[in-house]
Amino acid sequence: MKLPRLKMRKNTRATLGGLAIAVASLYALAMAYDEARDNLWNFFVGTVALLALILVFAIAVVAVIYGLRWLRGKLFPGSDKDKNSF
Repeated sequence: MKLPRLKMRKNTRATLGGLAIAVASLYALAMAYDEARDNLWNFFVGTVALLALILVFAIAVVAVIYGLRWLRGKLFPGSDKDKNSF
């Protein structure tokens, strides 16, 4: 269900809100313990790089699965009785 506020789904808004709270909490902890900004910056950059790597890997896995389905359809055109199973 799409809500009119910001034209985003409720789950997307909840995820972005949770990420914002996590960033604010980490920032507050870093300031409370006088953590160096360089260490905090390196942590954030490393976390974003890790998430980007996971995203790329997930996209590659989905592309391979759809590629195998497409190839199976081209090689065995008569076996499309059960399209939902892989």
